[in-house]
Amino acid sequence: MKRIVKKTAAALLAFTLTAAVFSGCGSTASSAASADATAESTFAASAEGGELEKVKAAGKLVIGVEGTYPPFTYHDDSGELTGLDIELGKALAEKLGVEAEFQEAAWDSLLIGIDSGRFDTVINSVSITDERAEKYDFSDPYYYEARRVVVRADDDSINGPEDLNGKKIATNTTNAFIPWYEENGAEVVGIDTSAEAIDLVLSGRADFLGISVPVLNAYLDEHPDAADKLKAAFVIPNSEDVIAIPVRKGEPEFLDAINAALAELREEGTLKEISEKYLGGDYTNSAYSN
Repeated sequence: MKRIVKKTAAALLAFTLTAAVFSGCGSTASSAASADATAESTFAASAEGGELEKVKAAGKLVIGVEGTYPPFTYHDDSGELTGLDIELGKALAEKLGVEAEFQEAAWDSLLIGIDSGRFDTVINSVSITDERAEKYDFSDPYYYEARRVVVRADDDSINGPEDLNGKKIATNTTNAFIPWYEENGAEVVGIDTSAEAIDLVLSGRADFLGISVPVLNAYLDEHPDAADKLKAAFVIPNSEDVIAIPVRKGEPEFLDAINAALAELREEGTLKEISEKYLGGDYTNSAYSN
């Protein structure tokens, strides 16, 4: 199995790198007044024309990101913020005719940042859920992440759910998909980590595991010798996360502008290029579309 994510192991471990530090004191009354005037102008534009007008008036799209979630938003070896969602954010802002400004925050604070007005949007592998959709409007999807059944490369006995009967799956005993595995006749072999699950499959003590693309690639980046020893057998039904861009409800012009930009990026092949760069393949369409 080829590596799906192309990034360094160091990037994978960059979970505690720098957060942006903001400091600034106006040195003169005139500079403070100018800043106040700019803020008032931007706020007025937002009140009159909504979020899109606010973004246009400010000349920037403020995007909330974690900065600790490779391959989507993380710091590379030099400390630079990078990742699939960072490149997407820059490309999206360019289509809107503004600059992208990324502000880092903990995952639990990202969507709250939209509510408070700190961020115009969040681009950080946000999946659409029923609960989130009640509070935010979402753009058209730009990335799909489905869980896959992975087996040894020399194992041709598992090609679909019907082949799991009597097979052993290595998985954490709190895995939400255990009922599905057991319904299809699989025997659970309990483990604590994905790395343990992969090791059990490679050693023959388990027949398969269920895993998402980013997690599998984290292992393959650190164990490149395993790349040719594993293969994806099939996509687990109904396991797909649909990733999109959230915005405050009641901002149809802003949402339309984002969707138009995404459509252009898709048509130009930019979404595919970004996906291939960070995931090693095109994951911009549903795994269930074929």
